[in-house]
Amino acid sequence: MTDAGELISRSESGWSLQVGTEQIELPADTTPDVVAGQFAQLCDSVNQADKRCVLGLAADECFFADFELPATIDAKDHGAITYELERHFPLDAEAMVSEHRYDASRGRIAALAIATKRQREIIDALEAVGIEVVSIIPTAFLIARALRQRGQATASFQLLLFHESAAELLTVDADGIQQWRQFYDPDDELRRHQSIIAGRETTSQDTANQNVVVVGRTELRFETDWPVQYCDATAKQLAAAGAKIALRGRWGRWPDLRRGALAPGDPLFAVATPLRWLAVAAAGCFLVLSIAAWYRGERLAEASESIRQQQRSAFQAAFPGRRVPMMLMRNVRSEHRKTLGSRGRGETVRMPIPATNVLRDLYRGLDHAQRVDGAKMRVIDLQINDGECSLTVRAVDSVHIGSIAKSLETVGFEVAPPASLQIEPSDEEPIATYQSTITAIWNANGDAS
Repeated sequence: MTDAGELISRSESGWSLQVGTEQIELPADTTPDVVAGQFAQLCDSVNQADKRCVLGLAADECFFADFELPATIDAKDHGAITYELERHFPLDAEAMVSEHRYDASRGRIAALAIATKRQREIIDALEAVGIEVVSIIPTAFLIARALRQRGQATASFQLLLFHESAAELLTVDADGIQQWRQFYDPDDELRRHQSIIAGRETTSQDTANQNVVVVGRTELRFETDWPVQYCDATAKQLAAAGAKIALRGRWGRWPDLRRGALAPGDPLFAVATPLRWLAVAAAGCFLVLSIAAWYRGERLAEASESIRQQQRSAFQAAFPGRRVPMMLMRNVRSEHRKTLGSRGRGETVRMPIPATNVLRDLYRGLDHAQRVDGAKMRVIDLQINDGECSLTVRAVDSVHIGSIAKSLETVGFEVAPPASLQIEPSDEEPIATYQSTITAIWNANGDAS
Protein backbone atom coordinates (compact mmCIF):
# COMPACT_ATOMS: atom_id res chain seq x y z
CA MET A 1 0.00 0.00 0.00
CA THR A 2 1.13 3.55 -0.73
CA ASP A 3 -1.47 5.28 1.41
CA ALA A 4 0.56 5.40 4.63
CA GLY A 5 0.38 7.90 7.46
CA GLU A 6 2.33 9.19 10.42
CA LEU A 7 1.57 6.67 13.17
CA ILE A 8 2.95 5.81 16.62
CA SER A 9 1.56 2.62 18.09
CA ARG A 10 2.42 0.85 21.33
CA SER A 11 1.84 -2.78 22.24
CA GLU A 12 3.26 -5.41 24.60
CA SER A 13 5.98 -6.23 22.07
CA GLY A 14 7.19 -2.64 21.74
CA TRP A 15 6.79 0.67 19.94
CA SER A 16 6.19 0.97 16.20
CA LEU A 17 6.94 4.30 14.50
CA GLN A 18 5.89 4.87 10.92
CA VAL A 19 6.23 7.91 8.63
CA GLY A 20 5.23 7.24 5.05
CA THR A 21 6.82 3.93 4.15
CA GLU A 22 9.64 4.27 6.70
CA GLN A 23 9.29 2.28 9.94
CA ILE A 24 11.21 1.98 13.20
CA GLU A 25 10.66 -0.66 15.88
CA LEU A 26 11.65 0.12 19.49
CA PRO A 27 11.62 -2.10 22.59
CA ALA A 28 8.66 -1.95 24.93
CA ASP A 29 10.75 -0.43 27.75
CA THR A 30 11.82 2.58 25.65
CA THR A 31 11.00 5.81 27.47
CA PRO A 32 8.51 8.28 25.93
CA ASP A 33 11.27 10.92 25.52
CA VAL A 34 13.36 8.54 23.42
CA VAL A 35 10.32 7.53 21.37
CA ALA A 36 9.49 11.18 20.69
CA GLY A 37 13.07 11.96 19.69
CA GLN A 38 13.24 8.98 17.34
CA PHE A 39 9.94 9.93 15.72
CA ALA A 40 11.08 13.54 15.22
CA GLN A 41 14.27 12.29 13.53
CA LEU A 42 12.21 9.97 11.33
CA CYS A 43 10.01 12.91 10.25
CA ASP A 44 13.12 14.95 9.40
CA SER A 45 14.55 12.11 7.29
CA VAL A 46 11.38 11.74 5.19
CA ASN A 47 10.91 14.44 2.58
CA GLN A 48 7.88 16.71 3.06
CA ALA A 49 6.74 14.89 6.20
CA ASP A 50 4.54 16.95 8.51
CA LYS A 51 5.33 16.71 12.20
CA ARG A 52 1.88 15.34 13.00
CA CYS A 53 0.86 11.88 14.09
CA VAL A 54 -1.88 9.60 15.30
CA LEU A 55 -1.27 7.72 18.54
CA GLY A 56 -2.46 4.14 18.04
CA LEU A 57 -3.36 2.14 21.13
CA ALA A 58 -3.20 -1.62 21.63
CA ALA A 59 -6.21 -3.50 22.96
CA ASP A 60 -4.61 -4.04 26.39
CA GLU A 61 -4.40 -0.24 26.90
CA CYS A 62 -8.11 0.30 26.27
CA PHE A 63 -11.32 -0.53 28.07
CA PHE A 64 -14.46 -1.31 26.05
CA ALA A 65 -17.96 -2.06 27.28
CA ASP A 66 -21.31 -2.66 25.59
CA PHE A 67 -24.19 -2.29 28.05
CA GLU A 68 -27.82 -1.27 28.24
CA LEU A 69 -28.40 2.43 28.96
CA PRO A 70 -29.97 2.93 32.41
CA ALA A 71 -33.37 4.58 32.31
CA THR A 72 -32.19 7.33 34.69
CA ILE A 73 -29.39 8.57 32.37
CA ASP A 74 -29.79 10.74 29.32
CA ALA A 75 -27.81 9.40 26.35
CA LYS A 76 -26.60 12.95 25.61
CA ASP A 77 -25.26 13.53 29.13
CA HIS A 78 -21.58 12.66 28.64
CA GLY A 79 -20.69 13.41 32.26
CA ALA A 80 -23.34 11.08 33.67
CA ILE A 81 -22.30 8.28 31.33
CA THR A 82 -18.65 8.79 32.31
CA TYR A 83 -19.52 8.19 35.96
CA GLU A 84 -21.65 5.20 34.93
CA LEU A 85 -18.52 3.73 33.32
CA GLU A 86 -16.99 3.40 36.79
CA ARG A 87 -19.30 0.38 37.18
CA HIS A 88 -17.74 -1.28 34.12
CA PHE A 89 -14.09 -0.15 34.12
CA PRO A 90 -11.45 -0.30 36.90
CA LEU A 91 -10.94 3.47 36.60
CA ASP A 92 -12.28 6.54 38.36
CA ALA A 93 -14.14 9.03 36.19
CA GLU A 94 -11.46 11.65 36.90
CA ALA A 95 -8.68 9.30 35.81
CA MET A 96 -10.12 8.30 32.44
CA VAL A 97 -10.90 9.82 29.07
CA SER A 98 -13.91 8.17 27.47
CA GLU A 99 -15.98 8.23 24.32
CA HIS A 100 -19.28 6.51 23.69
CA ARG A 101 -22.00 6.04 21.10
CA TYR A 102 -25.66 5.30 21.76
CA ASP A 103 -27.50 2.85 19.52
CA ALA A 104 -31.17 3.82 19.80
CA SER A 105 -32.33 0.71 17.95
CA ARG A 106 -30.77 -1.53 20.61
CA GLY A 107 -31.00 0.89 23.54
CA ARG A 108 -27.35 0.15 24.36
CA ILE A 109 -24.15 2.14 24.89
CA ALA A 110 -20.81 1.19 23.30
CA ALA A 111 -18.17 2.93 25.42
CA LEU A 112 -14.39 3.22 25.06
CA ALA A 113 -11.99 4.56 27.72
CA ILE A 114 -8.27 4.86 28.48
CA ALA A 115 -6.22 5.88 31.51
CA THR A 116 -5.27 9.57 31.28
CA LYS A 117 -1.94 9.43 33.10
CA ARG A 118 -0.43 6.69 30.95
CA GLN A 119 -1.07 8.53 27.67
CA ARG A 120 -0.18 11.94 29.06
CA GLU A 121 3.52 11.03 29.24
CA ILE A 122 3.94 10.21 25.55
CA ILE A 123 1.80 13.20 24.48
CA ASP A 124 3.91 15.64 26.52
CA ALA A 125 7.12 14.09 25.17
CA LEU A 126 5.92 14.42 21.56
CA GLU A 127 4.78 18.02 22.00
CA ALA A 128 8.12 18.89 23.62
CA VAL A 129 9.90 18.05 20.34
CA GLY A 130 7.32 19.82 18.18
CA ILE A 131 5.13 16.85 17.18
CA GLU A 132 1.38 17.48 17.04
CA VAL A 133 -0.75 14.57 18.25
CA VAL A 134 -3.87 14.83 16.09
CA SER A 135 -5.83 11.83 17.35
CA ILE A 136 -5.68 9.01 19.93
CA ILE A 137 -7.36 5.93 18.48
CA PRO A 138 -7.10 2.17 19.14
CA THR A 139 -5.11 0.47 16.39
CA ALA A 140 -7.93 -2.01 15.77
CA PHE A 141 -10.28 0.91 15.07
CA LEU A 142 -7.79 2.35 12.57
CA ILE A 143 -7.73 -0.98 10.75
CA ALA A 144 -11.54 -1.23 10.68
CA ARG A 145 -11.84 2.34 9.37
CA ALA A 146 -9.28 1.63 6.62
CA LEU A 147 -11.20 -1.46 5.51
CA ARG A 148 -14.38 0.58 5.14
CA GLN A 149 -12.47 3.23 3.21
CA ARG A 150 -11.03 0.63 0.81
CA GLY A 151 -14.50 -0.80 0.19
CA GLN A 152 -13.41 -4.32 1.21
CA ALA A 153 -16.29 -4.71 3.65
CA THR A 154 -20.05 -4.32 3.67
CA ALA A 155 -21.88 -1.66 5.66
CA SER A 156 -21.82 -3.97 8.69
CA PHE A 157 -19.12 -6.59 9.12
CA GLN A 158 -17.04 -8.47 11.66
CA LEU A 159 -13.30 -7.97 11.76
CA LEU A 160 -11.06 -10.79 12.96
CA LEU A 161 -7.63 -9.35 13.67
CA PHE A 162 -4.92 -11.93 14.40
CA HIS A 163 -1.65 -11.16 16.24
CA GLU A 164 1.17 -13.50 17.23
CA SER A 165 -0.43 -14.66 20.48
CA ALA A 166 -3.84 -12.98 20.54
CA ALA A 167 -6.79 -12.07 18.38
CA GLU A 168 -9.39 -9.33 18.36
CA LEU A 169 -12.98 -9.49 17.17
CA LEU A 170 -14.79 -6.27 16.26
CA THR A 171 -18.38 -5.81 15.15
CA VAL A 172 -18.41 -2.80 12.86
CA ASP A 173 -21.29 -0.79 11.41
CA ALA A 174 -21.60 2.52 9.58
CA ASP A 175 -21.14 4.65 12.73
CA GLY A 176 -18.23 2.83 14.33
CA ILE A 177 -17.54 -0.12 16.58
CA GLN A 178 -20.47 -1.92 18.13
CA GLN A 179 -18.58 -4.68 20.01
CA TRP A 180 -14.92 -5.39 20.70
CA ARG A 181 -13.54 -8.62 22.21
CA GLN A 182 -9.99 -9.84 22.75
CA PHE A 183 -8.88 -13.49 22.78
CA TYR A 184 -5.45 -14.33 24.22
CA ASP A 185 -5.34 -17.85 22.75
CA PRO A 186 -6.80 -17.53 19.27
CA ASP A 187 -6.94 -21.20 18.38
CA ASP A 188 -8.50 -22.35 21.66
CA GLU A 189 -10.75 -19.45 22.62
CA LEU A 190 -12.11 -18.87 19.13
CA ARG A 191 -13.24 -22.49 18.98
CA ARG A 192 -15.08 -22.08 22.27
CA HIS A 193 -16.64 -18.80 21.09
CA GLN A 194 -17.30 -20.02 17.56
CA SER A 195 -20.98 -19.05 17.74
CA ILE A 196 -20.01 -15.39 18.14
CA ILE A 197 -18.08 -15.31 14.89
CA ALA A 198 -20.62 -17.56 13.19
CA GLY A 199 -23.24 -14.85 13.63
CA ARG A 200 -25.66 -16.75 15.83
CA GLU A 201 -25.18 -14.55 18.90
CA THR A 202 -24.89 -11.12 17.30
CA THR A 203 -27.09 -8.32 18.61
CA SER A 204 -26.99 -6.36 15.38
CA GLN A 205 -30.28 -5.95 13.52
CA ASP A 206 -28.49 -5.59 10.18
CA THR A 207 -27.21 -9.11 9.56
CA ALA A 208 -28.35 -9.63 5.99
CA ASN A 209 -25.23 -8.19 4.38
CA GLN A 210 -22.65 -8.93 7.05
CA ASN A 211 -19.41 -10.70 6.29
CA VAL A 212 -16.26 -11.62 8.22
CA VAL A 213 -13.02 -9.88 7.24
CA VAL A 214 -9.85 -11.64 8.43
CA VAL A 215 -6.57 -9.75 8.82
CA GLY A 216 -3.37 -11.58 9.74
CA ARG A 217 -4.32 -15.12 8.60
CA THR A 218 -5.28 -16.86 5.40
CA GLU A 219 -7.57 -19.51 6.88
CA LEU A 220 -9.99 -20.19 9.78
CA ARG A 221 -10.19 -23.41 11.79
CA PHE A 222 -13.95 -23.19 12.27
CA GLU A 223 -17.04 -22.56 10.16
CA THR A 224 -19.17 -19.43 10.03
CA ASP A 225 -22.62 -18.66 8.64
CA TRP A 226 -21.32 -15.50 6.97
CA PRO A 227 -19.00 -15.08 3.99
CA VAL A 228 -15.33 -14.87 4.93
CA GLN A 229 -12.96 -12.48 3.19
CA TYR A 230 -9.20 -12.57 3.73
CA CYS A 231 -7.43 -9.22 3.46
CA ASP A 232 -4.18 -9.14 1.51
CA ALA A 233 -2.84 -6.09 3.43
CA THR A 234 -1.03 -6.40 6.75
CA ALA A 235 -2.29 -4.94 10.00
CA LYS A 236 0.46 -2.27 9.98
CA GLN A 237 -0.43 -1.18 6.46
CA LEU A 238 -4.12 -0.90 7.33
CA ALA A 239 -3.37 0.96 10.58
CA ALA A 240 -1.23 3.47 8.66
CA ALA A 241 -4.02 3.94 6.13
CA GLY A 242 -6.48 4.55 8.97
CA ALA A 243 -4.08 7.07 10.49
CA LYS A 244 -3.96 8.91 7.16
CA ILE A 245 -7.76 9.20 7.24
CA ALA A 246 -7.61 10.77 10.71
CA LEU A 247 -4.78 13.14 9.71
CA ARG A 248 -6.83 14.34 6.75
CA GLY A 249 -9.76 15.23 9.05
CA ARG A 250 -12.05 12.53 7.62
CA TRP A 251 -12.39 10.38 10.73
CA GLY A 252 -16.06 11.27 11.16
CA ARG A 253 -18.04 10.17 14.22
CA TRP A 254 -15.85 7.21 15.06
CA PRO A 255 -14.27 7.31 18.56
CA ASP A 256 -11.29 9.66 19.04
CA LEU A 257 -9.88 9.96 22.57
CA ARG A 258 -7.96 13.20 21.92
CA ARG A 259 -10.44 14.98 24.14
CA GLY A 260 -11.11 15.89 27.77
CA ALA A 261 -7.95 15.75 29.86
CA LEU A 262 -6.04 14.59 26.77
CA ALA A 263 -7.28 17.41 24.52
CA PRO A 264 -4.67 19.78 23.05
CA GLY A 265 -3.66 22.36 25.65
CA ASP A 266 -2.67 24.91 23.02
CA PRO A 267 -5.11 25.22 20.07
CA LEU A 268 -2.35 26.96 18.07
CA PHE A 269 0.26 24.26 18.72
CA ALA A 270 0.16 23.05 15.10
CA VAL A 271 1.09 26.53 13.82
CA ALA A 272 3.27 27.63 16.75
CA THR A 273 6.52 27.47 14.78
CA PRO A 274 5.19 29.44 11.78
CA LEU A 275 3.73 31.99 14.19
CA ARG A 276 7.09 32.39 15.90
CA TRP A 277 8.79 32.94 12.56
CA LEU A 278 6.05 35.40 11.65
CA ALA A 279 6.66 37.31 14.89
CA VAL A 280 10.42 37.39 14.20
CA ALA A 281 9.77 38.59 10.64
CA ALA A 282 7.37 41.28 11.89
CA ALA A 283 9.91 42.46 14.47
CA GLY A 284 12.64 42.56 11.80
CA CYS A 285 10.36 44.47 9.44
CA PHE A 286 9.51 46.98 12.17
CA LEU A 287 13.21 47.45 12.93
CA VAL A 288 14.02 48.04 9.26
CA LEU A 289 11.15 50.51 8.92
CA SER A 290 12.28 52.36 12.05
CA ILE A 291 15.85 52.64 10.76
CA ALA A 292 14.60 53.77 7.35
CA ALA A 293 12.31 56.38 8.90
CA TRP A 294 15.15 57.70 11.09
CA TYR A 295 17.51 57.87 8.09
CA ARG A 296 14.90 59.62 5.95
CA GLY A 297 14.15 62.06 8.75
CA GLU A 298 17.84 62.91 9.04
CA ARG A 299 18.08 63.47 5.29
CA LEU A 300 15.01 65.70 5.31
CA ALA A 301 16.38 67.67 8.26
CA GLU A 302 19.66 68.23 6.40
CA ALA A 303 17.82 69.32 3.24
CA SER A 304 15.55 71.63 5.24
CA GLU A 305 18.52 73.24 6.96
CA SER A 306 20.27 73.73 3.60
CA ILE A 307 17.17 75.43 2.14
CA ARG A 308 16.84 77.64 5.23
CA GLN A 309 20.45 78.76 4.86
CA GLN A 310 19.85 79.57 1.19
CA GLN A 311 16.78 81.62 2.13
CA ARG A 312 18.78 83.57 4.74
CA SER A 313 21.53 84.27 2.21
CA ALA A 314 19.00 85.42 -0.39
CA PHE A 315 17.26 87.70 2.15
CA GLN A 316 20.55 89.31 3.16
CA ALA A 317 21.38 89.89 -0.51
CA ALA A 318 17.94 91.42 -1.22
CA PHE A 319 17.78 93.52 1.94
CA PRO A 320 21.34 94.44 2.91
CA GLY A 321 21.74 95.85 6.35
CA ARG A 322 18.51 94.27 7.72
CA ARG A 323 18.53 91.58 10.35
CA VAL A 324 17.25 88.26 9.12
CA PRO A 325 13.91 87.73 10.93
CA MET A 326 12.87 84.50 12.59
CA MET A 327 9.71 84.21 10.46
CA LEU A 328 11.61 84.66 7.23
CA MET A 329 9.05 83.50 4.68
CA ARG A 330 6.27 85.54 6.29
CA ASN A 331 8.33 88.68 5.86
CA VAL A 332 9.20 87.76 2.27
CA ARG A 333 5.53 87.33 1.36
CA SER A 334 4.68 90.63 3.07
CA GLU A 335 7.36 92.46 1.12
CA HIS A 336 6.12 90.82 -2.09
CA ARG A 337 2.59 92.13 -1.50
CA LYS A 338 3.93 95.59 -0.81
CA THR A 339 5.92 95.49 -4.04
CA LEU A 340 2.89 94.48 -6.09
CA GLY A 341 0.83 97.25 -4.51
CA SER A 342 3.44 99.91 -5.24
CA ARG A 343 3.61 98.87 -8.93
CA GLY A 344 -0.15 99.16 -9.34
CA ARG A 345 -0.57 95.81 -11.10
CA GLY A 346 -3.41 94.51 -9.01
CA GLU A 347 -6.71 93.36 -10.61
CA THR A 348 -9.78 95.63 -10.65
CA VAL A 349 -12.45 95.05 -8.00
CA ARG A 350 -15.43 93.16 -9.39
CA MET A 351 -18.77 94.84 -8.76
CA PRO A 352 -21.56 92.68 -7.33
CA ILE A 353 -24.53 91.76 -9.52
CA PRO A 354 -27.56 93.99 -8.79
CA ALA A 355 -30.36 92.06 -7.08
CA THR A 356 -32.97 93.89 -9.17
CA ASN A 357 -31.67 92.26 -12.36
CA VAL A 358 -31.83 88.83 -10.77
CA LEU A 359 -35.28 89.50 -9.27
CA ARG A 360 -36.67 90.58 -12.65
CA ASP A 361 -35.62 87.36 -14.37
CA LEU A 362 -36.71 85.34 -11.36
CA TYR A 363 -40.21 86.79 -11.62
CA ARG A 364 -40.27 86.04 -15.33
CA GLY A 365 -39.38 82.41 -14.64
CA LEU A 366 -42.08 81.99 -11.99
CA ASP A 367 -44.68 83.63 -14.23
CA HIS A 368 -43.68 81.27 -17.04
CA ALA A 369 -44.19 78.26 -14.76
CA GLN A 370 -47.68 79.47 -13.82
CA ARG A 371 -48.83 80.37 -17.33
CA VAL A 372 -47.30 77.58 -19.36
CA ASP A 373 -47.15 74.64 -16.94
CA GLY A 374 -49.99 75.63 -14.64
CA ALA A 375 -47.83 75.42 -11.53
CA LYS A 376 -49.51 76.53 -8.32
CA MET A 377 -47.02 77.77 -5.78
CA ARG A 378 -46.36 79.98 -2.81
CA VAL A 379 -42.99 81.63 -2.18
CA ILE A 380 -41.89 81.05 1.41
CA ASP A 381 -38.42 82.59 1.40
CA LEU A 382 -36.15 84.34 -1.10
CA GLN A 383 -32.48 85.28 -0.79
CA ILE A 384 -30.35 86.90 -3.52
CA ASN A 385 -26.61 87.42 -3.08
CA ASP A 386 -24.40 88.48 -5.97
CA GLY A 387 -26.33 86.56 -8.60
CA GLU A 388 -26.93 83.48 -6.42
CA CYS A 389 -30.58 82.95 -5.62
CA SER A 390 -32.06 80.67 -2.92
CA LEU A 391 -35.79 80.28 -3.38
CA THR A 392 -38.03 78.29 -1.01
CA VAL A 393 -41.43 77.49 -2.51
CA ARG A 394 -44.43 75.33 -1.73
CA ALA A 395 -46.44 73.68 -4.51
CA VAL A 396 -49.56 71.56 -4.69
CA ASP A 397 -47.74 68.82 -6.60
CA SER A 398 -44.10 67.73 -6.59
CA VAL A 399 -44.22 67.93 -10.41
CA HIS A 400 -44.68 71.69 -10.10
CA ILE A 401 -41.31 71.93 -8.32
CA GLY A 402 -39.64 70.49 -11.42
CA SER A 403 -41.66 72.88 -13.65
CA ILE A 404 -40.42 75.87 -11.65
CA ALA A 405 -36.80 74.72 -11.97
CA LYS A 406 -37.21 74.16 -15.71
CA SER A 407 -38.80 77.62 -16.17
CA LEU A 408 -35.93 79.29 -14.31
CA GLU A 409 -33.47 77.56 -16.65
CA THR A 410 -35.52 78.85 -19.60
CA VAL A 411 -35.01 82.48 -18.57
CA GLY A 412 -31.25 82.06 -17.99
CA PHE A 413 -30.64 80.57 -14.55
CA GLU A 414 -28.36 77.62 -13.80
CA VAL A 415 -30.50 75.50 -11.49
CA ALA A 416 -29.34 72.53 -9.39
CA PRO A 417 -31.74 69.54 -9.48
CA PRO A 418 -34.28 70.29 -6.73
CA ALA A 419 -35.45 67.92 -4.01
CA SER A 420 -38.90 68.27 -2.47
CA LEU A 421 -40.28 67.43 0.95
CA GLN A 422 -43.93 66.56 1.48
CA ILE A 423 -45.68 68.76 4.10
CA GLU A 424 -48.64 67.22 5.88
CA PRO A 425 -51.90 69.24 6.08
CA SER A 426 -52.08 71.77 8.92
CA ASP A 427 -54.08 74.77 10.05
CA GLU A 428 -51.95 76.95 7.82
CA GLU A 429 -52.16 74.59 4.81
CA PRO A 430 -55.32 72.44 4.85
CA ILE A 431 -54.02 70.25 2.03
CA ALA A 432 -50.80 68.27 1.55
CA THR A 433 -48.11 70.35 -0.18
CA TYR A 434 -44.52 69.92 -1.34
CA GLN A 435 -41.76 72.27 -0.24
CA SER A 436 -38.37 72.70 -1.90
CA THR A 437 -35.44 75.11 -1.69
CA ILE A 438 -34.26 75.80 -5.24
CA THR A 439 -30.70 77.05 -5.72
CA ALA A 440 -30.22 79.04 -8.94
CA ILE A 441 -27.29 81.06 -10.31
CA TRP A 442 -28.19 84.01 -12.54
CA ASN A 443 -26.45 84.10 -15.90
CA ALA A 444 -26.29 87.62 -17.35
CA ASN A 445 -25.64 86.15 -20.80
CA GLY A 446 -28.54 83.68 -20.62
CA ASP A 447 -31.64 83.50 -22.76
CA ALA A 448 -33.76 86.60 -21.98
CA SER A 449 -36.51 85.89 -24.47
